[in-house]
Amino acid sequence: MEFIDINTLKENDIVKFINPNKTLVDGRIRKVSKECVGITINTRQDAYREFSQNQCIELILVRKHEALRCTSVILGSKQTGFEQAVIISLPKLVLGIDRREFERISIVMKIEYSPLPCEVEYESLSKVEQRYFRSFRKTYTIDISAGGVNFILSRDEEVSNFVLVALSVKDENILVLCKKIRVETMEDPRHKKVAYKYNDIKKQHRQLILDFVSEKSKELNNKERAI
Repeated sequence: MEFIDINTLKENDIVKFINPNKTLVDGRIRKVSKECVGITINTRQDAYREFSQNQCIELILVRKHEALRCTSVILGSKQTGFEQAVIISLPKLVLGIDRREFERISIVMKIEYSPLPCEVEYESLSKVEQRYFRSFRKTYTIDISAGGVNFILSRDEEVSNFVLVALSVKDENILVLCKKIRVETMEDPRHKKVAYKYNDIKKQHRQLILDFVSEKSKELNNKERAI
């Protein structure tokens, strides 16, 4: 495993601590040095569990183009009021991570998509011609995560390597450039499902989806326990 470049860690950035039960706890970066990172955690979060010195942890660093799953160690801890301050070792990137390892929920959501030419490799939204921002088609999701989305297409429709996806989360309109991962058949012979990963997405929008998935997952778990 390799260490995260400290130049990519910024004060006030949000990080996600991963609990053993896969729930997420928000932390905010307060200080970055060559050997460690200082983070504060609001202890009033539902998923909060106290962190202790020498504890090995997993966390997610949210970037504009990606979400990085990392490991670290708690080097020091102090709790004051409704806040726990921790010092962690420089995070190490978990190599070879599959985006499907990030928490994913099965959910039907209305979205729109705009197929892009198959012969072009798109690296960013800024490289997409304006006409494709005016030719969206309607469909719905099968599942969604902080790394990508799986949605329905007609069986006979050509599957583009890149698409624009427009969706709404918590009343926020999100526009993403996506790249195809795989195509799968369905029991309904009239349709197929296509998995896309986010290739260009605003940092705050990835964070919003991450929070949305976490909240919906908690709701589902609470309902299951209540049955």
